[in-house]
Amino acid sequence: MGNNKRIALITTWFPPQQSVATNRMLAFVEYLSADFELEIFCLDTKNHQVKWNDNVTVHYSPSSTLFEKLKDIQSDGPLLHKMKVGTRIILSKVIKNPLIKWQKASANKLIERHKVDNFDLIISSFSPQEAHLVAIEFCKHFSTIPWIADMRDEMSANPYIDQTTKDNLKRIEQDVDKHATAILSVSKPIVDDFRQLCPNVQLFEEIRNGFNHEFRRDVNQSTKNQVFTLGYFGTFYGSRKPTILFEALKELKLENDDFDFKVEIIGAHQNYSVPAEIAEKVHLYPALSYLDAIKKMAEMDVNVQLHPRSKQKGIFTGKLFDYISVQKPVLALVDSEDVAAQLIQEFSCGYVAEFSELEENKKMLKSAFEDWKNGIIPHANNEQVESLHRKKQVEKLKSLIDSILVSNL
Repeated sequence: MGNNKRIALITTWFPPQQSVATNRMLAFVEYLSADFELEIFCLDTKNHQVKWNDNVTVHYSPSSTLFEKLKDIQSDGPLLHKMKVGTRIILSKVIKNPLIKWQKASANKLIERHKVDNFDLIISSFSPQEAHLVAIEFCKHFSTIPWIADMRDEMSANPYIDQTTKDNLKRIEQDVDKHATAILSVSKPIVDDFRQLCPNVQLFEEIRNGFNHEFRRDVNQSTKNQVFTLGYFGTFYGSRKPTILFEALKELKLENDDFDFKVEIIGAHQNYSVPAEIAEKVHLYPALSYLDAIKKMAEMDVNVQLHPRSKQKGIFTGKLFDYISVQKPVLALVDSEDVAAQLIQEFSCGYVAEFSELEENKKMLKSAFEDWKNGIIPHANNEQVESLHRKKQVEKLKSLIDSILVSNL
């Protein structure tokens, strides 16, 4: 379908915001703009408009300055980080729609732009809820325009939210069920949940996150470090902490003098503790740009993924695809029955242990260490890697959009 078709994308996650969610939105824009004209309605500290390229225009609207000041930055110390998190939690319970200013401005701007130059389809991405609320407001005015609701995560099915928040999100889900043409999410289990929650929506599609770079490691060239080196890229929060990993490393070191290692943590807050016995082995480094982080992952002997078991299923975590893309082993300390573990086992590209099981952690660390000593590097093959590229995932989205637009003629 030609690029004369116009799409509006509603999201708070777009540069200058930085996150896995931003990377997802950037991939949508990068790969859809080859075939469609896009206008992005997103968040910044002031009202302004940017011509991203010939096919992409970005409309920025501000939110409350209070919430801007409460964003995490890596230079925050542990106490400031905890204070910001706590304040955000308290405010989220008191203020039902923290981005209401942005929501109203974006809805008005979206409707205004549609009246000037019609959109053929709109996409909104949750979370936060306000992106969908903008889309719902638009659909109430223009009910014939198809809407794709992108759900990166669960809404009311999120097991970590309180009942008030759950009830509020259920009401929004009812509006999604009433107005949306299609729902996307990042994994099949979450997609299947939304099939049950929104039975009147016609179409559902799994659009995974993925990696979005062209760096390729020469798998025939040895990149073995002199000391067994584990890399962790990203943040720690809640129960997702390296406590059991560090305990496993400590015990292995005490049990075997030959077990030498170092851990490089890139981009985390220092909101974790390290046993004194291995403190000199653990090093924290500042966050890197995306491509620099990818190159650093390729230098590791093993890249570590952490995610504790929970009621939620369908959690890959964003870094997993980047880890697999550099064709180095992944040490996944995760829910051993969820999709991340299944993908690693399917691709034979690493080691899986239940997050909370110390002995399993030790067993997989020993396996990774022995393979490292023997020059064995489990990794995904080229075809498997390419299947995880964001471009491949957005191709699925483009096919969905084409089918919706054809049926809407």
